[in-house]
Amino acid sequence: MKQMRVYLASPFFNEEEKSVYREVISYLREQEVDVFIPMEHQVKNAWELSNEEWGNRVFAMDFVELKKSDVVLVLNWGMYSDSGTAWECGCAFALGKKVINVCVNPNCDDYSLMMINGCNASILLETMLAYPFKELVEINGNTTAEYISVK
Repeated sequence: MKQMRVYLASPFFNEEEKSVYREVISYLREQEVDVFIPMEHQVKNAWELSNEEWGNRVFAMDFVELKKSDVVLVLNWGMYSDSGTAWECGCAFALGKKVINVCVNPNCDDYSLMMINGCNASILLETMLAYPFKELVEINGNTTAEYISVK
């Protein structure tokens, strides 16, 4: 059986975002999920490149990894949405990937409808962390539990 490949889309620009990002990374790795973590794949010699060249390389790497993934897990912070994370979500949806929106803030009513509508399912972060990931998502990307809101 093919191992599920997960792309973890999230902003990681401040300590709160990084803390949650690391928590989800640990959650996935403890369960031996094959996960691509953009933060761990920096462009070599980035400081020597122009902003345009650096951006082209990041874009190309992320696009390849999104195409290789079965599931894209999006850490969504609410109405505020990092442009890179929003792009990863939309790109994954357009590629036909299963996209799971993880509501970091417990009030899921305060989320961008563009992000929510670009996902196949939504789940609260605290709920996701309470269950084994493979119980939440099968290898084919179908949701399997009633604690995920499926459209």
